[in-house]
Amino acid sequence: MRFLPFSLNRKRSVHDNAQEESEKNATAQHVVDMDQASHDVDSSDPNSEPAATEKQEEKRRSRWTGGVSSKNRRLVRIFGQVGFCAKGMVYGIIGVLILTNVSGQETPNNSTGNESPQGAFLLLGGIPGIGRPVLIVMAIGLLTYIIWRMWEAVTGQGSDKSFSKKKNFFRYRLSPFVSGLVYIAYTYYIIKMIFETPEEQAQTASNNQFPASWATTKLGMAGLGVVGVAFIIATITQLINGIGGGFIRDLKTSEPDFPRKWEALIVHIAGRIGFLARAGVFCLVSAFMWKTLKDPIPSGNVSVVAKSISTLNTNDGGKFFLVILGVGLVIYGVFAISNAHYKYFPTPPPNRTPERDIELGEHGVDPDRDPQGAEEEIQRMKKEKKEQKKAALKGLKSDEDNLRRTQLEMQKSAKTRSSLDL
Repeated sequence: MRFLPFSLNRKRSVHDNAQEESEKNATAQHVVDMDQASHDVDSSDPNSEPAATEKQEEKRRSRWTGGVSSKNRRLVRIFGQVGFCAKGMVYGIIGVLILTNVSGQETPNNSTGNESPQGAFLLLGGIPGIGRPVLIVMAIGLLTYIIWRMWEAVTGQGSDKSFSKKKNFFRYRLSPFVSGLVYIAYTYYIIKMIFETPEEQAQTASNNQFPASWATTKLGMAGLGVVGVAFIIATITQLINGIGGGFIRDLKTSEPDFPRKWEALIVHIAGRIGFLARAGVFCLVSAFMWKTLKDPIPSGNVSVVAKSISTLNTNDGGKFFLVILGVGLVIYGVFAISNAHYKYFPTPPPNRTPERDIELGEHGVDPDRDPQGAEEEIQRMKKEKKEQKKAALKGLKSDEDNLRRTQLEMQKSAKTRSSLDL
């Protein structure tokens, strides 16, 4: 046996036991931390992410337009663009009918003096040879507009977090819903016309006794009052858009970096004129409803809108106003068609703060506004994720080296104590 001058068969102190136990615990905890770090690195692999995590990531990166997924965004855009083109054609034709009525010229298929959507459809259906196909195309276009408006009503698309709940409800749910109902009636009328001869179409138009037929009962009179109030509200909303320019926030031309300022100015002025013209039409319809309550007069072989407009075609002042109204509606028709290019689809919140707490894309990059910037941002994120993974692996290797070094030192220390004990 080797002679040891110090502490032969020395008993281990309480301090030694406590120190060794502490070192064991530290080593065990270090191993647990290393396993957790390894798990975190593995979980960063895109192929191993669970579906729930992917959904959360997709939601986090949703755009300010309300979280419309990329696969549905294009479909929403197509429906909106086609629908606005059909809507623009309707208003443009109404404007033309007003101008022809003032000038005293005749239009085909009994559309003369019928300055309304009904008259526009009669005019289209009366085109020789292609009237029926044109009506079919128009019906499809308005159907896409109905679907788009109803989708906005159901989802509340465009709701802004900075607005009150009532304002969001009336502006982004009730308004598109009512608009959709109106165009459902238009589309129904077109579909009915498709299966009728020109004579039958004229007969259908001549059987219109509204609103005089409503003025014969108390319930009908109450209904006329409601319709009159509704058109007053519609008039106010159109005036707000025409004067305040609230619609501009929905257009790409509203962006400060839009390259052609003169083009943006033309679009904005056309929109203001168009909305003011629509306000004029709605105001005339509302006035006609209140007048009917006092003196019931059937609209005859034209629609209520046409009858309301024709009440001004009795003197020079009224005819001058009708010319302005007709030109304004033609401008609105062109503006509505141009929305297929200039308008954002889906409709964004005016202040770009979605009600449903949907965040911006990474660093606010919008793939519709700045596709190149969005692509660069995606590549930057991929590179950043790769570097983070590389750094994590490097840190893991460093921790493994430290753990191995600690274990060697502990083994060496244990051997030294064992030798001393001997």
